[in-house]
Amino acid sequence: MRHHRMRHLPFTPIEFDEKPKTSGIELFSASKDVNRWVFDFMKTYLYALHHGTLANGEIKVNTFHAITSTSRPIISRPRISFQIENGLAKIDDSYAYAQANYAGADYSINLLRMITDRGIIHEIVVMGTSLEAKRPDALRDLIIKESINNSMYRDKILRVLEAPGIQDDEDPGFLEVEIAKNFEETTLNDIFLPDSVTRELRKFIECASRYEELFSLRYMLSGPPGTAKTQIIRAIAKACEGKATIILASGGDARLNMLFSFANIFSPAILCIDDIDLVVGERAHMYNKNVLGTFLQKLDGFVQNNVFVLATTNDKGMVDMAASRPGRFDNVIDVGALEPRNYLDLVRRCTKDSGIITLFEDGDVLALLKDKEIVGAFLANLVKQAVVSKMTNGKEGLSKKELLGMINRTYRGFYQAPGKVSVGFSTQRYEEGVDEASDPHEPF
Repeated sequence: MRHHRMRHLPFTPIEFDEKPKTSGIELFSASKDVNRWVFDFMKTYLYALHHGTLANGEIKVNTFHAITSTSRPIISRPRISFQIENGLAKIDDSYAYAQANYAGADYSINLLRMITDRGIIHEIVVMGTSLEAKRPDALRDLIIKESINNSMYRDKILRVLEAPGIQDDEDPGFLEVEIAKNFEETTLNDIFLPDSVTRELRKFIECASRYEELFSLRYMLSGPPGTAKTQIIRAIAKACEGKATIILASGGDARLNMLFSFANIFSPAILCIDDIDLVVGERAHMYNKNVLGTFLQKLDGFVQNNVFVLATTNDKGMVDMAASRPGRFDNVIDVGALEPRNYLDLVRRCTKDSGIITLFEDGDVLALLKDKEIVGAFLANLVKQAVVSKMTNGKEGLSKKELLGMINRTYRGFYQAPGKVSVGFSTQRYEEGVDEASDPHEPF
């Protein structure tokens, strides 16, 4: 099936006044509260063990049953909302019951969604059902660990879906994610970056791949739009796919408690937050200062752990100094304009039209591009326009004069706005007082 979103559908929780008791011989039991994601992972995992989709040499699940709700308290086969390619299924029932053998002893495993005086909780209760069953705590912890390690989301690239109006909470149960399919095949070699920047990014990838022996890292990428920040994140995500769980979130999503709690489920996890300044901008201009406080608290609490952070901003000066100081971020990497030596490489990557490539190889064209200190996105857009113009000009094709004019018009459109307010990319040219109208390269 194609559906990969994890939705918590409406349910009727089961009400229990106290935990189940055994009669006769006292048997060992162990329980633990978990968040909703882990609760669902455990249902999926035990069901997969019972049906043979997954195998574990230490655990044999003999039976697996479910009860939807107390309003219909009938033990039945579990309700499956969807199943993915590898056979793992999402179970919708509020209560699951399994009988299992572990280390030569028999146990019952109860997964309960309950209403208590603390609100709705999710609990795993493991109870011995034979005299030899004296390690329910070990079985409980093994089920939790293996259900996460074998979940359908571990080591995948996940995209967080926005949920306006949802209150932030430590329990990530209301967070909705989807597996990012057909993710762009991008590597750092495909991006034109200074060697020093590439080395730092490869260090991040290496630490994520060897997180058990190295440190978790938190990087901020700073640079104007069009400087390949998004491509860098995609390249890192692709390089770490299968080695870490990558979580892509928008800077407009202020549910930081949920995001960090969700990321903390997996080992390791890379939490990518685009446009971080929208979340933790300079505090004098912030609407919700509690979000900044939450972010600082999370960074301070995640120094030694499995969560990596990769954030982007168009201007590091817009991020609150307390959030961006050393110790909270390990490195702030400036990503700037495209280097002139890479212009033609990018042009050749964007088009195979030899005529267009020849035009961009012209000395005057290269000089004009260098003078304007263009970024990669600008040049890629320019090549697209040149190709379209050539194809719509009929037999006339595209001349050097037309290309020079196109460069200037496009540049003015993005950067020369009333009051010198730029739209995208870089404002350095206008901050230096260069008058575009008197550009000596303007052919018209």
